[in-house]
Amino acid sequence: MVIEALKLIASAVVILTAAFSGAYAQTANFAGKKVSIMVGFSPGGIGYDTYGRVLARHMPKHLAGSPAMVVENRPGAGSMTLANFIYNNAPRDGTAIGLIGRGVPMDPILRGATTSARFDATKFGWIGSMNNEVAGFFIRKGAPAQTLDDILAGAPIDVGSAGAGSDMQIFATVLNSVLRTRLNIVSGYPGMNEIAMAMMRGETDGAVGYSWGTARVGSREQLQSGEFKIVMQLALKKHPELPNVPLVLDLVKNEADRDFLNLIFARQSMGRPLAAPPGLESHVLEALRKAFADTMKDPEFVTEANKIGLEIEFVGGSDVENLVKQLYALPKEVFARAQEMMGR
Repeated sequence: MVIEALKLIASAVVILTAAFSGAYAQTANFAGKKVSIMVGFSPGGIGYDTYGRVLARHMPKHLAGSPAMVVENRPGAGSMTLANFIYNNAPRDGTAIGLIGRGVPMDPILRGATTSARFDATKFGWIGSMNNEVAGFFIRKGAPAQTLDDILAGAPIDVGSAGAGSDMQIFATVLNSVLRTRLNIVSGYPGMNEIAMAMMRGETDGAVGYSWGTARVGSREQLQSGEFKIVMQLALKKHPELPNVPLVLDLVKNEADRDFLNLIFARQSMGRPLAAPPGLESHVLEALRKAFADTMKDPEFVTEANKIGLEIEFVGGSDVENLVKQLYALPKEVFARAQEMMGR
């Protein structure tokens, strides 16, 4: 009996040791490593760059090994350049993650064969988003159009863009197509910071897709003085701070148009998505997702975000992943309309 009992104990020890070893092997440890948060836009201002830098100051303590975390700015084509890099060239070990434009994952289905995307958005390792967004259509004082009625009546107006894959470009093109506005899209700006400065200098008249959460901090003085004015909200629902500013969805009555706008503005629900390359080991991706989620409720992170004026509304990695998959599963005729529109 004693021998049999000892055998049972020995077997249990072997099983437990194996289980422990397996669990240990599946623990992502970042000790001694440097994790890069790559931001697809230029530094400065209140926007993707600021969100990335605040995240980098607090997320390391929620990763095993407390790695160094640095921010690298890689602007270009509305962050399409960064998205292509993350998908095709970044190391697949969790040490390189990208903060990309929320519209970039949709570019392949909006542009079809003409897209510059070199990725399958459903295969990114989506880590999450720090907020969902309500973007706005802003105009400057002295622009050829001074009211939404002027714009809807066809008054020509120049609006800045950060490139083909950016919200600014997509949203302005959509408004021209669906609402018959006459927005002249001026490309070549690295990001919204530069577009806002161009508006202040009178070089361009407006910005389509400027996040309200960013604008209400970064352009506070201009909004208070009347130099900038928001005339339309671009999202699926209004921001609680803007009850009297028209929502784009309320400006169309055709059901097909509403379905189309729902496709375009669904991206707002994943405000500032953080993506890892495809092919990460599952335990590494889960470690990044957990650390990100824990950071979002970290009191020190929340305090700093509130002090700066950043809007924080956590969206989990699996939620972003599911949203992307749902959008890619929409009927082909919806994509066909988008591609026809973007090809004009």
